[in-house]
Amino acid sequence: MANVVNDTKKRYCGIVPPIITPLKESGALDEEGLEKLINYCIDNGVHGIFAMGTSGEAMCVSRKVWKRTIEVTLKTVGNRVPVFCGAIDSSTERVIENIKELEQAGAEIIVATPAFYLQNTCQEEIIRHFEKICSSTSLKIVVYNIPSTTHVNILPETIRRLSEIDNIIAYKDSSADWEQLQREIFLLEDANISLFNGAEELCGVSMLFGAQGCVPGLASFFPRMFVDMYEAALRKDIDRVYELQKQVWDVRKILFVGKSWMSAMKYAGSKFGFGTETVTDPVEPLKDDEKKKIDEILEKYK
Repeated sequence: MANVVNDTKKRYCGIVPPIITPLKESGALDEEGLEKLINYCIDNGVHGIFAMGTSGEAMCVSRKVWKRTIEVTLKTVGNRVPVFCGAIDSSTERVIENIKELEQAGAEIIVATPAFYLQNTCQEEIIRHFEKICSSTSLKIVVYNIPSTTHVNILPETIRRLSEIDNIIAYKDSSADWEQLQREIFLLEDANISLFNGAEELCGVSMLFGAQGCVPGLASFFPRMFVDMYEAALRKDIDRVYELQKQVWDVRKILFVGKSWMSAMKYAGSKFGFGTETVTDPVEPLKDDEKKKIDEILEKYK
């Protein structure tokens, strides 16, 4: 689950699915579907669960659903694997308020992005944001870089500086920028922080190069595929990693069906029995012909 590297931090590793949030047609949380999804992932060997991330529609669900999803996730997982809890919000103060609620719920690991909407104008603002967050809590913090939604990119040199903060224990980079990811791997090689790649297309190569793990959205449905890739990367079995990355490339076609990758994810989740295909408004649902395309992909790997 984790390897101890010194007296104050742990080096987290492996596959941590950023799970979808199963919803009923009414928009309420499907607690049974959520429990089923979590148990399915853990039974297939994942090394952690990430609730209320981008794939979980964290910034779109109601406050009630956000809070209840965290509560159900923590209860269902128990002590089996670490739970990463999203505190993602648009400003430093809002993130800190979210963390206070997560503390009360029993969370131990928090995930936060840079502030957004009023976008950061420089890397110093990103550093100040995380310094404020970390000084507000004793919980472990995972820094999350996802420029496609925040429109803010954390530079490799910035995460190196942030790695020196005691309660920052990991970094998830979803930039899908291989050049940037390489720089991070090299810069963080001797740092006491875990590096996770968040882009499915870079899973194999990132772990072969030294990333401690991956946080791929499709691991909600294909956890064993990604766990097998992680284990092959540890063995430096390049042929096996290559074979599995080809499979990932194939199932990743799901994300490009329809107008929204989120609708595609929720439909795929419904086919696995993880709630309905309901997605948060105003996202466009899939059409029947689009669903058939996803069915054809799933049929090959279910």
